[in-house]
Amino acid sequence: MELRQLQREMQRGLLGEESGIEACIADTPPLATEARLRIYRHAYAARLIEALRDHYLVLHQILGDEDFEALGAAFVRAHPSVHRSIRWYGREIPAFLRAEPPFAEQPILAEIAAFEWSLAEAFDSADQSVLGRAALASVEPAEWGTLTFRFHASVRRLAFEWNTAAVWKALSAEESPPAPERSAEAVEWLIWRRNLENYFRSLDAVEVTALDAALEGRNFAEICGALAQHLPEDEVPQRAASLIATWLDGGLLTGLAH
Repeated sequence: MELRQLQREMQRGLLGEESGIEACIADTPPLATEARLRIYRHAYAARLIEALRDHYLVLHQILGDEDFEALGAAFVRAHPSVHRSIRWYGREIPAFLRAEPPFAEQPILAEIAAFEWSLAEAFDSADQSVLGRAALASVEPAEWGTLTFRFHASVRRLAFEWNTAAVWKALSAEESPPAPERSAEAVEWLIWRRNLENYFRSLDAVEVTALDAALEGRNFAEICGALAQHLPEDEVPQRAASLIATWLDGGLLTGLAH
């Protein structure tokens, strides 16, 4: 059997699929063929579960070793790895938690997982130079209406129905977390990285509207039009400009265009 075919058969065997790999494995004492293959199957799943623990440190704290192991085993069975890099294994954990009993009975778990994955994605995003307020000095008054904004690759948006960020923050600092509490309305959150540190903060309805419009590539005039649903018309331009200044100060913007 050629090496490439041997590797494919081994992969099928590790995934529990029909495979001819047994014929290529020695059946000699002290271990029979099936026992030898079982060791590799266990090691394969164990490495994936270990990677999940690395990606979801706070979720692991909440669940504990036994329950996290059960979660990991169920996830590995449902989601064999399709990535060349193990770094990206586990992206589907939040959706899995929302659907898989008994974890689905605690909705905050899926939000914690989504938060952790988004923070990791933000941290691993591409390095980019960001703009400061001085970048606006070159914009002529007549150009503001068509001005569009490019955001740092780390920028992420999430909506939480629970006090997810507070629970995550406490556990990350090895402090006692507050009890899970559901909000009357979902709270919108912004995540981004500046230099080598992640940041996150909640957003009010006005900033959510402006930010989502800007992320969609809409220009300043269109952003102002979207804000008109929240603010008196005479307050809109100043508030929009103030939000853009806030984004610049936070290191969220990497470019301006028309």
